[in-house]
Amino acid sequence: MPQETNLNVSPYFDDFSEDKNFNRVLFKPGIPVQARELTQLQTILQNQIEKFGQHFFKEGSMVIPGQIGYDALYHAIELEDTFLGIPISDYLKKLIGKTIRGEVSGVEATVVNCVLNTQSDRGHNTLYVKYSKSGNDFVTNVLMMEKI
Repeated sequence: MPQETNLNVSPYFDDFSEDKNFNRVLFKPGIPVQARELTQLQTILQNQIEKFGQHFFKEGSMVIPGQIGYDALYHAIELEDTFLGIPISDYLKKLIGKTIRGEVSGVEATVVNCVLNTQSDRGHNTLYVKYSKSGNDFVTNVLMMEKI
């Protein structure tokens, strides 16, 4: 999508024109580079990328054959920041791919992904899991975990 802003004003003075067929900005050794020259370099690059994109992709076309998917068995578990005085963020990423089990409930889940509290919109360390085995009371335990 082309830029609509006119940059041919102070302080940029970008007078690039596609009609002139300029593809280079040359510099003289020992002469300071002007902001106008740098701005024109950016415009030339942007113009070339835009031309490539318009040639390669039709406007509105699908870039990767894809579709919307929803996995109802993908659950999030929000965790406290520390466990036994140790910050969970120190080892959270090491849990990816591991199977975890509720000590009391016996519920088992495989950790698919995690988000640290610094990256989370809600400010909590979060595990994303797929449950693989129910425990003593699977439904109650799942609902309790989701409310945490």
